[in-house]
Amino acid sequence: MNKLTLIMRESLALVKKHKIYFLLPLLISLALLALLAFHVGPGIVVSFIYAGI
Repeated sequence: MNKLTLIMRESLALVKKHKIYFLLPLLISLALLALLAFHVGPGIVVSFIYAGI
């Protein structure tokens, strides 16, 4: 969990430093998608990849 926290801190620092606030919704949605994929498991994610969705 330490690496994930570090990645999120660095991403937010990058957004604040360069004032690219339009990336925040993208970063949040990617983080939620990754959390959902981790919670659900790799089996369902692989089935969506093979289905082409």
